[in-house]
Amino acid sequence: MTALETILTGRAWKIGDSVDTNQLAGGGLEGATRDETLRLNCLRGVRPDFPDGVREGDIVVAGQNFGCGSARQSAVEALQLSGVAAVLAESVARIHRRNSIALALPTYAITGIQDFVDDGDRIQIDYPARVVRNLSQQTELPLPQMPASVADVYRVGGVLELIRERLAEAGIVPPDGADSTPVSGSAR
Repeated sequence: MTALETILTGRAWKIGDSVDTNQLAGGGLEGATRDETLRLNCLRGVRPDFPDGVREGDIVVAGQNFGCGSARQSAVEALQLSGVAAVLAESVARIHRRNSIALALPTYAITGIQDFVDDGDRIQIDYPARVVRNLSQQTELPLPQMPASVADVYRVGGVLELIRERLAEAGIVPPDGADSTPVSGSAR
């Protein structure tokens, strides 16, 4: 099942406005691998407790202009490598939203989300019901519906998978033994 078909439940990591891609995929600490370096530095400048405290399935809750800055796909990869299941923000920078869709990280712009959540609250994202629930406070907010074309990308797990699916449907498939690993070297 995809992230849009599954009810996601996790702990909220609340951050502020204008968290840019340098904060999401920053530098400073060196890991043994590229992926480890991304994970170690993800949001470290904004929330020093994030890299060691975040757990699989947790949810980032941000203010205005989340993901502003450069067009770093690695900003989305860093969140995924940290185990983040989704991002809820007051607003999301356009290029970051596109990268989130391409890598199938559910990222929603929801007016009022900052006031709706306290740091550490248990949050549930129920896309099929189009609602976000704050389980800690027993409240809910409506969740916007994604266009069908975007939902298709999430259905298959990212834009590269959608391209593979469409090529296969058209009878165009990579030659046997061809490496289908993305150029960026990500694990996707």
